[in-house]
Amino acid sequence: MELMSWHNIIFSSKISQRIRLHVIFWLLWWIYFAATYYYYIQVGQQQITFGNLSSILFLKTFLLVLVHIVSCYAFIYFLLPRYLLTGKYFLFASGVVLLSVFLLFTGYYIHLLVFPIIDKAYHNSLPATTSIWWVSINSVLINAPKIIAAATAIKLVKRWYLKQKEKERIEKEKLVTDLQLLKAQIRPVFLFSSLDHIHNYARTRSPKAPELLLKFSELLSYLLYECDEPWVKLDKELQMMKEYMAMEKIRYGEQLDLEFQIKGNTRDKTIAPLLLLPFIENSFNQCFGHAEQSWINLEITIDKNMLTMKLMNGVDPDIRQPGLEAPDIKNVEKRLRLLYPGNYELKMYAEQEIYMTLLRINLDEGAGSQPSNSSTAFNIQKSLSTHAVN
Repeated sequence: MELMSWHNIIFSSKISQRIRLHVIFWLLWWIYFAATYYYYIQVGQQQITFGNLSSILFLKTFLLVLVHIVSCYAFIYFLLPRYLLTGKYFLFASGVVLLSVFLLFTGYYIHLLVFPIIDKAYHNSLPATTSIWWVSINSVLINAPKIIAAATAIKLVKRWYLKQKEKERIEKEKLVTDLQLLKAQIRPVFLFSSLDHIHNYARTRSPKAPELLLKFSELLSYLLYECDEPWVKLDKELQMMKEYMAMEKIRYGEQLDLEFQIKGNTRDKTIAPLLLLPFIENSFNQCFGHAEQSWINLEITIDKNMLTMKLMNGVDPDIRQPGLEAPDIKNVEKRLRLLYPGNYELKMYAEQEIYMTLLRINLDEGAGSQPSNSSTAFNIQKSLSTHAVN
C-alpha cells in the first residue's frame, strides 16, 4: 500500500499534487544551491559576517533560484517537447544557445545591479577585485544546467514510464479481444456439430435422441452461462468434458471404447474455459474411420498446481497430418500462449496407429493465478472486460 501511495503521488495528474511535488523539488535544490553558493563566496570571493549571513544568503540565492526555475521550465516544457522530441535539432540547438545567453546576462545584471543594493542594505561591501562575470557564470550559467539536467531526467523517465504503461494497457486490451474471439470460434463449431448429430437421431426416431438432448442441454447451460467468465473452476470444466464424452459415447455406442480418468485434487483450482475440449474433439475426429475398434484414452492428473493431460486415440496409419495443423488446435495453442506464457508444454505426435497428445499447464502461473504472484501480469482479462462493457 505504501508503494502504491508513492506511485500515486509521483504520477498524479492532480494540479495540487503536482504543485506540491514541484515545490518540494525546488526547496531541495535551493538548500543545495545555498550551501554551495555560501561555500563559494566564503572561500573564493568574499567574507560575510555571521550575523548577516542568513538574510543575505536568503535573498541572493532566492533571486538566483528564480532564474533557475524560469530557465528550467522553459527547457522542459518548451524546448524539450517542441524541438528535441520532435527531431527539430537545429531549432533545439538555437533555443539552447538563446537560453544560455539569457542565463549569462541575467546572472551578470543581478550581480551588477541587484546584489549591490542588498549588500548596501546589510552594510556588506564587495571587494574591489571581485569578478562579476565569473561570479555570475558560476552561480547561474554553471549551476542552472545541473538542475535542468535533473529535471529533464525526471521528465523523460516519467514520460517513458507512462508510455510503457499505455503500451501495456493497449496490449492487455488486445489480449482480451483476442481471447474473446478465440473462445467465440470454439462454440459455434461445437454447438452446430452437436445439434446436427441430435437432429439426425431425432429424424430417425432413435431412442438415443432424448438422452443426447439432455446431455446437450447441460453442456449448453455451461457454455452460455459460465464460459463467459475468464476463469472457471477446474471441477466444472472437467465435468463438462465428462458430459461431452458421455454424449459421444451414447452417439457411437459399441463402436467406441472410451476411458476417462481423473487423478489428484481438483478443488480450488481454476483454468481458462474450453481450453482442453478442442483436443478431445480432435481425438474423436481422428479415431473414427480407423480400421479396427475406435478407442480413446484420456487421463488427467493434478499434482499440486500442475495439470497433465495424456490423451491417446487410435488413428488411421495413412493419415499423417499433424494435429497441430488442425485449425481448432492452432486456436487453442494461441490461447495457451496468451494465457500461460512460458508455463505450458504441448506435444502431439503419431506412433504407428496411435496418436498421443501431452499437455502440461502450471495453473498457478497463468493469468488466473493469485494477484500477489509476480508472474500474474495477465490477470486482467475480467477487469478489462468489465471496463469495456461499462
